[in-house]
Amino acid sequence: MGTWMRSAVRKKKQFYIEQLVRFGLAADRERLEEWTMAELRREYERFHPAQTIKGGRRHGQTSPRTGQAHH
Repeated sequence: MGTWMRSAVRKKKQFYIEQLVRFGLAADRERLEEWTMAELRREYERFHPAQTIKGGRRHGQTSPRTGQAHH
């Protein structure tokens, strides 16, 4: 993978981590660093459905990784 691609992936991963921390889903950034890009994206989409393809509201769902309910 080229330098540019690695940088882009790293930035996107940091975006997901920042958002999940901001949503209050995880306080431990180091733990999120261990997650794959797919896991981070899945969690982000679960708790921020307006930005997903499906959109809409998803009340009452919980995160399989954190066990916390959607607020």
